[in-house]
Amino acid sequence: MPSRNPLSSVVVPTDFSEGSQQALTRALRLPLGPKSKVTLLHVVPDDIPGTLRKQAILEAERNLEKALKQVHQLAIDRGLLPRQFVADVVEGDSEAQILKRAHTVEADVICMGRHGRTSLVELRIGSTARKVVKRGDVPVLLVRAPATRTYQSALIAVDLTLASAKVIKTARPYVEDASDVEVLHASSVPFEDYVVVSGDRAEEFRDEALKGATKDLKALVAKSGLKAETRVLGGDARLLIIEEAKVRKAELIIVGTHGRKGVRKLILGSVAEWIMTHATCDVLVTRG
Repeated sequence: MPSRNPLSSVVVPTDFSEGSQQALTRALRLPLGPKSKVTLLHVVPDDIPGTLRKQAILEAERNLEKALKQVHQLAIDRGLLPRQFVADVVEGDSEAQILKRAHTVEADVICMGRHGRTSLVELRIGSTARKVVKRGDVPVLLVRAPATRTYQSALIAVDLTLASAKVIKTARPYVEDASDVEVLHASSVPFEDYVVVSGDRAEEFRDEALKGATKDLKALVAKSGLKAETRVLGGDARLLIIEEAKVRKAELIIVGTHGRKGVRKLILGSVAEWIMTHATCDVLVTRG
């Protein structure tokens, strides 16, 4: 069944590793329509000596063709046509070139693999992904597991700021066919970080805070029109999101990060980066 909210453009950076190929396979299982475009991009470092640069580019072009051949049958099964694919080699800084291409093709998402060809490349790819998330404004999907189907279970983590509605809106195409979707608000009770309160009074404050958050979360999800369970948990958001995803056997975690300055940005950014680092499933990070 065609997606009700297809993604129009997906960029898949590749270093021709197994992880990158998994990202391409996942990209083809995202909600794509007959007019959707998939851009497979390889960035050649611009510091390669001139005598080797041409050879590196030619080799990369051959590897792009091989990568597309490996997913040829899946593309056919998904009803995708050759004209919907673009494979390109560019030179320069990986992060800058990925974001530049994403903006050029108006990408809905940048789909990246977690693992590179070697430990050194793996560290480089991980670093590039973090830079793309931090400095870019395009959602980034970090693929950590082989894709054998569309996402069937997902956890959407929101902080109940104004940006939460955007996070849910961004998540919709990825979860509309999922059978198990939960929207989770996980955070510490506000006063506990600043004021020491003990005994029954502390429990009263805590219960009031959680009840208020539960009401706000249900209203947020109802307004979005998304069919999903809701849950509010008190504690360290980083640990709670990871644990809840494991309990629910989520295949995808969706989390937002805000483009704000100061302490608040650092707090929210640390949650997203923790999830990126420690989640065992795929992670979609979107700018709120």
